[in-house]
Amino acid sequence: MKRTVLLGLLALSSACSSAAATTATPERPPPKTLKEGVVQLAEASQAFVTVTPVQPDAGGARLQAPARVAFRDGAVSRLGAPLAGRVVGVHVRTGEVVKPGDPLVTLDCPEAAAARTAVATAAAALREAESGFERERRMFDQGVSTERERLSAETRLAEARAELARAQASVGFVGAGSGTTVVLRAPLAGTVLARTATEGVSVQPGGEPLVEVGDASALWVVAEVFERDLPQVREGTRASVTLPSLHEPLTGQVVSVGAVVTSGSRTAPVRIALDSPSKGLRPGMFGRARIDAAEASLTLPVEAVLLRNGKDSVVYVRQDARTFVRRPVVVATPVDGRVQVIAGLSAGEPVVTRGALLLDGAADQLL
Repeated sequence: MKRTVLLGLLALSSACSSAAATTATPERPPPKTLKEGVVQLAEASQAFVTVTPVQPDAGGARLQAPARVAFRDGAVSRLGAPLAGRVVGVHVRTGEVVKPGDPLVTLDCPEAAAARTAVATAAAALREAESGFERERRMFDQGVSTERERLSAETRLAEARAELARAQASVGFVGAGSGTTVVLRAPLAGTVLARTATEGVSVQPGGEPLVEVGDASALWVVAEVFERDLPQVREGTRASVTLPSLHEPLTGQVVSVGAVVTSGSRTAPVRIALDSPSKGLRPGMFGRARIDAAEASLTLPVEAVLLRNGKDSVVYVRQDARTFVRRPVVVATPVDGRVQVIAGLSAGEPVVTRGALLLDGAADQLL
């Protein structure tokens, strides 16, 4: 009896093992490498790979780059001391709104008096030279003076005019006024961004700016675009800017593309003029800019691009029903799950857009 039960249990165990083996999911056979960069996929694995012809996509061709809000060119003025002297009056505070010509800082500069005196002296010398030339001209016309004397008077007149122009150019740095007083005035309408001037402090030309004035309404966005993405940026292309402190994205267009690439970050500044700047916009804010490509470009899903050796971007192009060839490509920064192909592919080529990792176990996903 015991022998009969034992044989029954063994038979049942064998039947269960056979059933389990029958219902288990078969493993996908690994792809076969024909040669370097060429892979043949087993027929059983083809269902896990999707191939799509790559096509130009105007809507998906976008670049993304870090961006910051900055003053436009000419919207900031930093005023320093034109001559050596001392601060005797400060007329503004940081954050104060000023108009063109408003006094900002008053200086006492001994050299200012000398510059203004030089103008008066040069003006007197010019009047004397004009009078002398006119006299010599009349005498020459009457035959009393010689040609040489007339030319000498004309030379003295030209020298006097040049000296007055030089003196006036020098006093232009000092500004209007008299004696040793020099008043620094606002060159533009705006807000006092910074003020380092303090009464009684000695100042030197070329030193630290005493007052900084900026026009807070003259702002643009500067996006730092990577070197590889620059060929896709053109003046006039549309862009949107997202800032953490603002609820709605800002729109604008590219007005200039930097001609120099920074050696460290390998980026160039792309300046974006906003359509309607927000009231909450302030210089120094950071965010991200999305710039439309100048023309429709080839794009792929991010999962179609693999990284080999941590730096080389590759895709797999179908050669026939089961054979795929690795292709190096140059891609831009991924945006919204898609990546722009800058070089390495042509429109219409069948590219593996899903399951690329099945073909290359030594690669990593782009993201």
